[in-house]
Parts: sequence; C-alpha cells; structure tokens
Amino acid sequence: MRLRHLEIFHAVMRTGSTSGAADLLNLSQSAASKALVQAEHALGITLFQRVRGRLVRTREAEQIFAQTSLLFAQAENVQRLVRNLKRDPEDHLRVGCLPSLGLGLIPCAMAAFRERCPGVSLELSAGNGDELLERLLVHELDVAVSFDMPLRQGLARLPVGDVPVVHVASEADAGAVAGDCVHLAALDPQRWIGSGGNDPLAQCIRDTCDRLHLPEPSPMIETRTYYIAAALARQGVGFALVDAFTAQAIAHDLHIRPLEPAMVLDVVAFHGVSAVRSVAFDTFIATLQTQFQRP
Repeated sequence: MRLRHLEIFHAVMRTGSTSGAADLLNLSQSAASKALVQAEHALGITLFQRVRGRLVRTREAEQIFAQTSLLFAQAENVQRLVRNLKRDPEDHLRVGCLPSLGLGLIPCAMAAFRERCPGVSLELSAGNGDELLERLLVHELDVAVSFDMPLRQGLARLPVGDVPVVHVASEADAGAVAGDCVHLAALDPQRWIGSGGNDPLAQCIRDTCDRLHLPEPSPMIETRTYYIAAALARQGVGFALVDAFTAQAIAHDLHIRPLEPAMVLDVVAFHGVSAVRSVAFDTFIATLQTQFQRP
C-alpha cells in the first residue's frame, strides 16, 4: 500500500465518505473513490461495506485506522517542527514555564531581559512539566523553566536557582501548629493538601520523609496545581506545602511559615541538546539566574 492510499483511507475514516475525503484532500470525488478501491486491492481486504450508497467501515478498517492515526499524528509533528525551525532564534525567544513561576519569577526576568535586549520579541506560555518538555522536543519552545525533573533524551538542563518550600494555611489551621517554623513530623496528614504523583514537590517531600525515617505522607486531598492547593488552604480545607513563589503570589489571608527541616526545589531551564544557543537565549538564562541573587 502506498502512502497516498493510506492518506485517502485515513481521510475517508475521518469524514465518513469519499466526498468528505475529496474535500479534505482537494480531490475530485471520483479520484478519491478510485484511490480507495486501489487501497483495498493493494491490501487484499475489504475496508468498507457499501450499504445503500453509504460506506460502512469494517472491523479491519477500525484496526488499521488506529495505526494510521498514529502515523499522521507523527507527520503533523514533523510539519510543526519544520515550521518552528524556520523561526529566527536571534530575534525571537519562546519561553515556557510552570504556572507557579509565571506570576513572579518569569515576569520579573522578562522585564529585566527587555531592558538588556529590547530588539528581541518574546513569547510566553505556561504548562505542566511534562507538557513543557514535549514542546521542547518538537521545537515549539526554545527554553522551558521548571522545577527539576528527570531529563529526557535530546534535552539538557541549566541550573537557575532554588526556591524554598513553605507551609501555607488559614488562620485556624495555622493556629493548630505552634512556632515560627513548622516541623514536618508534626503535620497532620488528615489536613494535608498535597500535589501527589511524580510532581517535583511531591518527590521532594517523599525524599525528605524517607531521609528522616518518617512515614510516607498520604495527603487528604491531592491536586497537581499549587495555586489550587493554596486556594483550598485559604478556605480552611487544610494546609498545603507549596513553593515560595506560589505562596507569595497568593499570600493574602494566608499564614506562610518555613519548614523544619528546610526543603528547596531546584529551578532549571531545559533546552534542546541540538538547539543553537543564541545570544538572546544566554542573556535570558543569565537574567533568570540574577533574579535569585536579588536580596
């Protein structure tokens, strides 16, 4: 079967008819119908039953469609990569970041960067860590600023700084734990709003508990968004452990205290191994690192 046959078959499966496939591929209906018949002959199996002028997909067609969907999704990734490679890295920088970093660290860094490189346009988007790394791999981003996480093939990381993990709680929950610092061993898991999963913060807490020989925490509520955890804490649902950037951005009406023992999250800038590091890229990284050196 030729690639053109797969393209016709895939289009018919998507649209439900040869006329729809013809419109999608800018062909005449007769050409689409002929190509579909050729595809069936090449395979030696029936892909569609002709019932009262309609095409009814067979079980075999459904199975093949699952594979062609993967094939054409990869083809779209290649097309997207080519489009992104055409962008000039010297005068345009595409930055991705975690939502936690998008209301404090990144805006400050971008303001400082604009003063140093006023001729470079910037594009900023937010997403979770896995999403950011995927976008780097298809060259939709030049740099992704995130808490440290396992490195993927084809990517590299540059250290940026570190941010402490803090305890946030409503007035009622804050009063339940005395002292200027909150001791990890004294926390009530029944009031814990955690991040869970493979999240860098959740892993940091697990590693600390393991080092102190404490039971692995089992939060009462889990959410993958630190801001939601802090918002739940504000409503008195419980307490949350979040990064200091998140705590500062949502600090009103919340009590923020450091932890004992202290925990920090490493902030890193991921980038493609094969990507050419422009002057704009290096300047942006240096500007980010400077943000952590400010008093």
